[in-house]
Amino acid sequence: MKMQSNTLLKKISSLELTGLTSQVKETIATEFYKTSEKVFSAAELWNIQRQRKNFNRRRFSL
Repeated sequence: MKMQSNTLLKKISSLELTGLTSQVKETIATEFYKTSEKVFSAAELWNIQRQRKNFNRRRFSL
């Protein structure tokens, strides 16, 4: 079954258009404090081990 359409987008009313294009005032979360400590995760340990395997293969494959 072949379907053809002359319009790609649905018609938008002027009320919906103004709602989509209106600016929203930004607020800053004052209770949020970013910590400078980095948490060492299991994914980072896995990545270190994977890189070490590749290094050893390149080193001893001469």
